[in-house]
Amino acid sequence: MVTKNGFTNAQIIAIVGGIVSIISVFLPWFSAKASALGMTSSISVNGLGSISGSGLLLALLSGKANWEFQGIGVLALGIICMAVTVFLREKLRSIAMFICGVLIIGEGVVNIRSIGEFSTSAFGAEMQSGAGYGLYVAVLAGAMVAAGGLLAWKDIQE
Repeated sequence: MVTKNGFTNAQIIAIVGGIVSIISVFLPWFSAKASALGMTSSISVNGLGSISGSGLLLALLSGKANWEFQGIGVLALGIICMAVTVFLREKLRSIAMFICGVLIIGEGVVNIRSIGEFSTSAFGAEMQSGAGYGLYVAVLAGAMVAAGGLLAWKDIQE
């Protein structure tokens, strides 16, 4: 079904998914929080490896850790998805949209699995770390793009 602006519903879903995947790269992909003796420290890292936080934890982890996420891939796939949605023909567009969505989901899942969840409490000190919500937003965006591809394929078949 074509809307007033000339795009189908499937294209709109895929474009929104592409935009959301681009936004997800700038959200936290890793976060950690520690507290001891009344002091709290936190750190978060986005998909491009930019580190932000406060306190001792930031000083300890920022220099020694390796923040090689696949955020640049998600960013590129989001841009490619939007271009594919606008410029390719129907059958090729639906396949390319679906593939972009699956690749975004795959990159998100790989990163979620590579970041171990950690939580401990001892002698009044607590520490928690794990995947940030940006990774889950990336997976959701990939699902939107893939769903747009499937809807576009369904529209072709009708």
